[in-house]
Amino acid sequence: MNRLLSIIVVLCGIFLLFSFSTESISQSRSYYHKQMIENGIEEITGKDISQLDEISDALRAYLREGRGEILSPYFSADEIEHMVDVYALFDLMRDVSIWAITLLFLCFYGLSLRVGITKGLAYIGQSAVVLTVLLVAFSAIVALNFHTAWYTFHEIFFSNDLWLMDPKTDLMIQMLPESFFFGMAKRIGITVIAGLLAMCGLSFLKGEKHGVK
Repeated sequence: MNRLLSIIVVLCGIFLLFSFSTESISQSRSYYHKQMIENGIEEITGKDISQLDEISDALRAYLREGRGEILSPYFSADEIEHMVDVYALFDLMRDVSIWAITLLFLCFYGLSLRVGITKGLAYIGQSAVVLTVLLVAFSAIVALNFHTAWYTFHEIFFSNDLWLMDPKTDLMIQMLPESFFFGMAKRIGITVIAGLLAMCGLSFLKGEKHGVK
């Protein structure tokens, strides 16, 4: 039971790190701006960087608020409909984050009652070591096969084919090519793994059972 509780705490921590970093990078104006320049989006779309910044501002606002009229001046009906599905995923992530915080504290409280705070933290650190190894291996597989992983993600989480856009005609895919999301995934992965490594450090804590409560 102690091991199970510690694993649940770490899994909740992983999800919260993922959620926080996803929100952070998806709302980073500087990231969008840099990607527009690095990927030559001005040339691809025929729009200057100030116009692209304006449109990316609208995209970030939509991810926060979910109001279709924010995007209607820039994108087609199908593109906006796809963003409705994207917003639903973000909304779900935010809801699950609240449950993850609650579950994390409940499981840590139960663990600390069973073995004490210090030993409970050590259990969490030990579970984090195992899960870090698994996550690093998974991340390496995704990084080496990102196109396949990205395609599979869409097939799993979207019930329609609106995400299959034409890069010759659809502004959204022109502005947000696969390389944009690969860079985002790398940043999210680094944040999550860094947080897990910090948790791994807890494995070095020493404490007797019920020594500290």
